[in-house]
Amino acid sequence: MSIRRKTNPLFGLIILAAALIVLARTLGLLPETVFDLILRAAPVLLVLVGAAFLLQDRLPFSGLIALLLSAVVVAVIGLTAYSTREGQTREDTRQPIEQAIAPEITLLRIRISALATGVDILSGEAGRVTGEFLGSVDNRVDVRYEQLGDNSATLTLRETEPDEFPRLEAVGRGTLRLTLPVGVPLDVELLGQDGGVVLNMSGTSLERLNVNTRRGEVVVTLPEYEPLFSEQNELLGTLTTQQGDLTLFIPATVAARLELDRGNSGFDPQHDPNVYNYLVVGDVLESREINTAAITVRYAVVVPAGRIRVEVPG
Repeated sequence: MSIRRKTNPLFGLIILAAALIVLARTLGLLPETVFDLILRAAPVLLVLVGAAFLLQDRLPFSGLIALLLSAVVVAVIGLTAYSTREGQTREDTRQPIEQAIAPEITLLRIRISALATGVDILSGEAGRVTGEFLGSVDNRVDVRYEQLGDNSATLTLRETEPDEFPRLEAVGRGTLRLTLPVGVPLDVELLGQDGGVVLNMSGTSLERLNVNTRRGEVVVTLPEYEPLFSEQNELLGTLTTQQGDLTLFIPATVAARLELDRGNSGFDPQHDPNVYNYLVVGDVLESREINTAAITVRYAVVVPAGRIRVEVPG
């Protein structure tokens, strides 16, 4: 009488999966980042095989249980590794940024699109934009400068999207530091996904400012400057942080009207009542000197989940 040998189909599945992975990589169907993750998870096969041996003949569906156990281990290892790296500031890539601005330019538009990157901007020298991007190995900033026939120009800085499944080495926070030229009117727009924003526009000729970041603290210092290309009482921009606090430093000589959208945050705006009136109807902070000041500005402020603070710089 022959004895039927018990076999575990799990080992056949492992061999089949390995063959399919090699084939997909050979045909170029498997992204590099996914293959990198598979290689990092390869030691878990030892856990899978060991669990299969230990559970064999002891529990029904032992192979399936071992497979599920291994999947949980892989998920925990992957999530831990990525979550640890994504909070770290990376300096693997150092990219200098410099762009000359012709003296005949009458309006310079700055368009910034950032990912998980903190952005620091302040005033610099006349006639040029300078700065540096620090980030992970796969991240860069595409810089494009276009001068138009009406003596205006647009400088676009766009952080390139990483792969859909980034390598572990490519995960982390970046930093973009810029200095903007003085003496030329500026129209600044910043879109961010995840990162703090510090915009010290003191000394600049700021015409318009739009900030929209998904998550991160935003700090903006407005200049002592009367916009030239806007009608009186025209909205000069919207300052938004979906998940974070926003702090505005406004010079005493500048009278501001701030139209608030606080969502469901429940936080009252923080301000000096001797400098600003809070108008409950309309949810507006308005300077007490709004009708007499030489410089007036109007902005919308959207902070649905954080605090709004307005201060006069010392």
